[in-house]
Amino acid sequence: MGLQDELVGTFELVALESRRSDGEITHPYGDNPLGLFIFDSAGRYSVQLTDADRSGGQSSFLATFGSYAVDDDRSTFILTPHGATDPRLIGTEVLRHVSFDGDVAIFNTPTAQVNGFEVTTYITWRRVTPT
Repeated sequence: MGLQDELVGTFELVALESRRSDGEITHPYGDNPLGLFIFDSAGRYSVQLTDADRSGGQSSFLATFGSYAVDDDRSTFILTPHGATDPRLIGTEVLRHVSFDGDVAIFNTPTAQVNGFEVTTYITWRRVTPT
């Protein structure tokens, strides 16, 4: 089974955290983020992420949809947004590394330099079992 076969389906967000090289961990979408990621077998995707805590009246929200391509050898996929709440993402290539543990998938970003620290974001998803 290839990576694309493993990705096809619907996933609910479990956790999203950014880890800095000095050990600091942040939660860009709060402590209880909500999200849904859908992949189809034709190479299309849709994803939505939001902060579940809206007590302050403000929330973070990101949604994109488009196409994706996998690289089985590198255990990665690239999203190409065709539409997005952030128009700067449209047409870009968004790389994610992926690992699976049963029905749990962990997507992580390439390491980036932010304010002098190396930062990697880990996004944990659980496959939704059809009822």
